[in-house]
Amino acid sequence: MYSARASSSADSGHGSIMEAAKHMGKSLAVSKNAADDMMRVLSSYDARIVPLSAPVRVEAEAEADAEEEEAFAAAEDLIRRCNSSSTSEMVEYLYAVDDAIAAAALQGDLASRAAAAVQAAMPRLEEEVRVLLCSSVRRLSLSSEDDRDDATPDGSPRHDALSPHATASVSGVADRMLRAGYGPELAQVYVAVRRDALVESVAHLSVEVVAIEEVLRMEWGILDQKMRRWSHAIRAVVKTLLAGERRLCDEVFAADEELGHECFADVARGCVLQLLAFADAVAMSARTTEKLYRMLGMYEALTDVEAELEALFTGDAREFFSGEFSGVVAQLGNTVRHTIEEFASAIHGESSRRPVHGGEIHPMTRYVLNYCGLLAECRSTLDMVLADNSFTADDEVPTDGASSTPSGRCMRDLLTRLLHKIDEKSCLYDDAGLKNIFLMNNLYYIVQKVMEYPVLRELLGDDWIRRHRGQIRQYETGYLRASWMSVLACLRDDSSPASPSAAHRSALKDKARSFNAAFEELYRSQTAWKVTDPQLREELRIAVSERLIPAYRSFVSRSRSLLESGRGHSARHIKYSLENLEDFMLDFFEGSQKFVR
Repeated sequence: MYSARASSSADSGHGSIMEAAKHMGKSLAVSKNAADDMMRVLSSYDARIVPLSAPVRVEAEAEADAEEEEAFAAAEDLIRRCNSSSTSEMVEYLYAVDDAIAAAALQGDLASRAAAAVQAAMPRLEEEVRVLLCSSVRRLSLSSEDDRDDATPDGSPRHDALSPHATASVSGVADRMLRAGYGPELAQVYVAVRRDALVESVAHLSVEVVAIEEVLRMEWGILDQKMRRWSHAIRAVVKTLLAGERRLCDEVFAADEELGHECFADVARGCVLQLLAFADAVAMSARTTEKLYRMLGMYEALTDVEAELEALFTGDAREFFSGEFSGVVAQLGNTVRHTIEEFASAIHGESSRRPVHGGEIHPMTRYVLNYCGLLAECRSTLDMVLADNSFTADDEVPTDGASSTPSGRCMRDLLTRLLHKIDEKSCLYDDAGLKNIFLMNNLYYIVQKVMEYPVLRELLGDDWIRRHRGQIRQYETGYLRASWMSVLACLRDDSSPASPSAAHRSALKDKARSFNAAFEELYRSQTAWKVTDPQLREELRIAVSERLIPAYRSFVSRSRSLLESGRGHSARHIKYSLENLEDFMLDFFEGSQKFVR
């Protein structure tokens, strides 16, 4: 009786355990040996559960195999039937692939069939990966603001390579391929598609492949535009495009990070090397001052993204790209330094012997100041490039503040060379007055331009500006002394007789005639002189008038009665009224020669 109950109880227990074991085996896709182990462990928990007899195990295994066969057959049928069709639901297809991958992990004939089914599914999965990687590609434009709403923590705009839905879909397909052992096939498709997509995106930024030979013989106008675009594009590529590709690669190859790193390096290599090749070609091209500002912009762009670019890669790839990047940065910096040195030498070596008409601003002065203003805007980059350079501009260089920085010393050196050259050019003028006008024009322009560029003013310092403003006043004094001292001498009263004499009246007549002739000569010559700045021109006229008008008024008041008392007419000798002189002064320094009528 007990035996029968025990047998009945055992049969009932065996049945329950069998059902659980079969369910676990099917769900976990485990082997028959693992199922036996599981049943032995479960039977040890209760003395009423006894080990299954061999016939019962065989029967249970047969039932499990039948169910596995039935489940796999459905998956295999879906894979075979829908392998070349584009209308089937991809979700069901992926579930079928999951079943096939699980079955392939078993043993026996079913595993062989499952492996064949998985292999048959791969072309479909590869094509699906290709289609998804090409879908919903988001273009980036240097002028667009579309991607600025979603920014990364460092403030740069976030630009995902694919839409979130496409990224999730391709990641799901890639996961199956990786679990099935088809990582190389996935990598081949991924690299081919994303590399072409990245090249197309870079081309959309108006940055195309240019051979070194083309850069070396390219006209400056075209090269200037390409250099400007490149400086914007390198930032967009590294901070936005490559960052987006890195995020996509991390998601797609989440199950195999090492393979993902290799794929990203292969995707990015051509694009990065293309950009670096252009910068390298620019660094190798002829060194001209026109390129200096753009080269500084390129240098700044490279150093700005260098750390971010290195962070995108790992291992050997990081070492490779870091070496390439550092090499181009060093070459470009070297070219910038040599170009600045040649620029300074060109200022010193300017050898034209033809004086500027009318004492106007020398073209070299305009050129140098405009360039110094542009260079000053790149002061941080200049400080990096010129860190090891020494400049000996003058003996009054401050030892602290912006003026003591490499960029500050560079600006002082260039302007000191310019001022020395302007001094040399002033010696081309025979007229001492015109020489001072030339010096005044140029130095006034230099100081005004320095004031217009806040950064340049900071680099030179307020003391530099005060010293050179004082120099302008000295040139003004030199002009007045050279041009007007002899004229004003004609109006001076050298004698004070008790009573007018014929000799005194004759001397006054001579003075009046001398003044008229001297003034008319100055009017003829100095109306042709040019003081370019309106404010400086007006200040100079006022300075002349403050000396001329009072002296002429005094001379007229003293002389008119004496000249009239001597049978002559004073108008013959005193030709101009005070109003005449004031009107004549308005024509001085306009650069258009006139004659007194």
